[in-house]
Amino acid sequence: MRSVYLQLLRKQVGKYAGTLRDVVILAPVYGMLMFTLMKDPRLSREQRLLVDAAIAYLVSPDDVIPEDEVGSYGYLDDVFCCAYVAQQLGEELGWEVVQEHWTGEQSVLEVSRGLLARERELLGDSGDDILRFAGLLDTHREWDGKPELILERV
Repeated sequence: MRSVYLQLLRKQVGKYAGTLRDVVILAPVYGMLMFTLMKDPRLSREQRLLVDAAIAYLVSPDDVIPEDEVGSYGYLDDVFCCAYVAQQLGEELGWEVVQEHWTGEQSVLEVSRGLLARERELLGDSGDDILRFAGLLDTHREWDGKPELILERV
């Protein structure tokens, strides 16, 4: 099932020639990263929940920028969500662990940090909405004026 989904995703974004193509085409790379990280025994339960949230957001047809309405451009928010989780895991586990699962041409550290630095350009004011929708951000808790990452438990 996973490989079928990733093949379809590669096909969809491979045809995309619109705005921010450099980001949109990363959707299958981040998808593969999340799917393979899920199997890594070094991840804690909490870290697996982060990966679960990113995968759920990626495969959901109804998210902040829905692909059904805007086509492949709608993968911008999915890539952002996955980059956010990759950043969290890189800081907690070490970037070498995340890099082992990365199939992109540049390092996952460079790509993820670059995408997160471009948040406003890519998403306007929707970054926090995306993380909330994915269950990665709770607006009620803050630390030093910055939103704190928490895992919402179901």
